[in-house]
Amino acid sequence: MQVSVETTGSLTRKMTVAVPSTEFEDRVANRVRSTARKVSLPGFRRGRVPLGEVERRFGASLRNEVASELVQSSLEDAVRRENIPLIGTPSVELVNVDPGADLEFTATFEVLPEVDLVDLSTLRVRKPVAEISEADIDEMVESLRKQRTEWNPVERPVAVDDRVVVDYSVKVDGEVQGEPHLDFAFVVGSAQVVAELDGAVVGMSIGETRAFPVTVQRDSDKTSGEVEGIGEVALKSVEAPSLPELDGAFFEAFGVVDEAAASSDDPADFAASGQGDEESDGDTSERDHIPPVGVGGPLEKFRANVRERMQAELEVAARNETRRQVMASLARAHAFELPRVLVEEELEQERQRMAQVMGVPIEHSHLGDVVHQRVRERVRTRLVVREIVQREGLQADDERIRARIEEIVAPYEQPDEVRNWIYGDEEQLQRVELGVLEDQLVEHILSLATVESVPASYRDVVTGNSIPDLPVEEPRSTDADPEGSRFERSDGDEGREASDPDTTAGEREGKPRKGRLRRWFGGSRS
Repeated sequence: MQVSVETTGSLTRKMTVAVPSTEFEDRVANRVRSTARKVSLPGFRRGRVPLGEVERRFGASLRNEVASELVQSSLEDAVRRENIPLIGTPSVELVNVDPGADLEFTATFEVLPEVDLVDLSTLRVRKPVAEISEADIDEMVESLRKQRTEWNPVERPVAVDDRVVVDYSVKVDGEVQGEPHLDFAFVVGSAQVVAELDGAVVGMSIGETRAFPVTVQRDSDKTSGEVEGIGEVALKSVEAPSLPELDGAFFEAFGVVDEAAASSDDPADFAASGQGDEESDGDTSERDHIPPVGVGGPLEKFRANVRERMQAELEVAARNETRRQVMASLARAHAFELPRVLVEEELEQERQRMAQVMGVPIEHSHLGDVVHQRVRERVRTRLVVREIVQREGLQADDERIRARIEEIVAPYEQPDEVRNWIYGDEEQLQRVELGVLEDQLVEHILSLATVESVPASYRDVVTGNSIPDLPVEEPRSTDADPEGSRFERSDGDEGREASDPDTTAGEREGKPRKGRLRRWFGGSRS
């Protein structure tokens, strides 16, 4: 087999492969013989059809069939032999399949870019640092109470925070748009509905109907985009919220039990536990719904339980934010051309995700410039991470993999079944391995980089707003995708039509690994 590789672009290659005619013709002859043994033709007994007749009837199709198989196997061998970091499915063109001539074809494809790693000690990583305050706990307790809100019917005009049931419709130019919403329930002021409807119901009474202007989105042959319409809402019921008291039943719902109160029938004992009569001090207010706290009382235990859970959540969120900052710093520190096929794959995933969330056909899910920039940053980061993993020889530690799996299965009622499923599913096991490998990578970078602690609040950390994003400077001259290009191709999910996971690993040795996760990291379990 003769192979030649031509560089047609910074990341594109054209490979020409010639398979000796003897090998090609031998395979064609074998295919003709095997076909003759099993084909049935009029006038011939099964298995006794002359080879010449088989050749006459099926020769062209059998030759093309053998050529297709030989092209695939020869291309894999050539990529491996030439040590080409191929990504994506090559575009193959047959050049010569004539009898007696060498089988010749060309394959055009992209390769992974060379990533020139910066000195990791020059990286600067911002890490959020937060403490849980009493005010944070107060806010969380109120949030837990609101999760168990009880709704009671009232005979009064609607106020903010009420839950209402309405019939609602919108007309544009006198025509009802879509199907009317009947018996539609929402909480006023909770941003569950458009602002115009939210404001219109305030002050309404049961049985009242009200019209109001509303801006709607409409796509038709005549009109596209925002149009002005008239909304009509009829109020059917009103319910006021009632928050549960902070008492033993409430605490017990969260796994906090006051053993002293539970074992005593004496009201004095109950009062001493910190859940006594709130009017004993003469104050009839609810004091922000917080009853007196006795030393070691149920409320104190409950708040300690809440703090413990909040602390666990804070630690996870801080780790995730630190991980994100590490990845962002890697993207900012490296500039190189991105393979078009990888960017297209990520963009296609974003289109699929947007179409699913918005409930529209994928061809109607248009991505903005911000999404395109984030996609390119994600691809760049993964390629840098892959290079670090390979260069540093990082491997997912078996002990940490097992520990991570135990963390995953712990909440399940039948952890053994979940554990066996993970170990028996290569893709799931790779996901766990990827998480462990990422943790080890982050720890490795943090041990080398300059880490800046950024003071933040509990809320900002757990909502992912503790550290503002820095712009990713991406030179136009180095990117395969110029600004404004929108990648009009629409490949399948995970880019399967353009890039099959089993053949696009892009490993340096040219040997494809199984699964998309291995393609990015190329690591293996120790």
